[in-house]
Amino acid sequence: MFDFIIAGVQAPIFLLVLTGMTVGMVGGFIGVGGGYMVTPALIVFGFPGYMASGIDVTHIAGKSVVATIRHRQLGNIDWVLGLAMVGGTMMGVEMGVRLLNYTKSIGLSGIALLTGSVGIMVGLFLYTQIETHRAQKKIQELAKEGKTVGRELSTSNIPKFFQSISLFPIIRCHVARIVISMWVVVLVGIATGVLAGFFGVGGGFIRVPALVYVVGATTHIAVGTDLLEIVVSGGYGALRHFASGNVDIMAVFFMIIGAMFGAQFGSIATSYVRGPAIRYILSYSLILATVGAFLRLVYMLSAQKYEFLNFFAVVFTLGEMIFLCLFILSLVYFAVRHRHGKWVPAWIPSLVVVP
Repeated sequence: MFDFIIAGVQAPIFLLVLTGMTVGMVGGFIGVGGGYMVTPALIVFGFPGYMASGIDVTHIAGKSVVATIRHRQLGNIDWVLGLAMVGGTMMGVEMGVRLLNYTKSIGLSGIALLTGSVGIMVGLFLYTQIETHRAQKKIQELAKEGKTVGRELSTSNIPKFFQSISLFPIIRCHVARIVISMWVVVLVGIATGVLAGFFGVGGGFIRVPALVYVVGATTHIAVGTDLLEIVVSGGYGALRHFASGNVDIMAVFFMIIGAMFGAQFGSIATSYVRGPAIRYILSYSLILATVGAFLRLVYMLSAQKYEFLNFFAVVFTLGEMIFLCLFILSLVYFAVRHRHGKWVPAWIPSLVVVP
């Protein structure tokens, strides 16, 4: 056990390093900071809600730099799209931090964070699961017809509506291959920025779906561009939280040690899979994080009477991260086997890329 003086708690260093590494891998793969998993996890480990938020957003800022560099090398970043979102993101982060500080002042930061996390993640899980299942089914049908299937396929028609909005100025995103009103992009930035500031996350768990289902970017471009945006929102959020006294720098240090390794592998793993595979991992991470957060929420609402709820929350929080990492590793393993013409499960070919 390590005594984190600023946070006023004791927690095992191993758990923080493991959390950083596993969330780094998942975050590098699905393009999120992973705060929707880490903030509840830190609360489960005993950190106060406001401190968990500040520690997480600071660790996210450092980890995302590593993942962004790797995705830039893979050609997954649209700089025009990412930089267009910056203004809205910064505004949203400021609003989110002020909202968090308000809940902190009335002593409800932990309950507010967990309640909000559960509600938003359940909604995103349901929509992402339904759409991604349709996309995978479509890929399988095209493959049976002998048609070539690329890295991406989405069945959502929502992007066509938002791309048809002709409010000036119009931006042309050459890497993402979309033309869209800057106002749409800025509003997406504001909405995700509020979540970043309040939940202590990079905002990626809603920004990646927004970039795919609202803006119309491919999943790979959404992942890389979102990580670029997280560097900005996470960096600004870290400064604001540090100024508010919400950061224990030693906890951040131990998490970044693990994240540096995990983020590298997760980023590289995206080159082996199609867009629907990334969205599947995103949706599973959302619902698994929801269960862990819900257990902790019930524990807190019951005035901490039932200690077994807290125990299962810890076990589930660690289990979900390890499960997602194993899922990503299995996708890469089967992708390599498929490339060499070896046997793989029937559901694998529609999710992996064959050069």
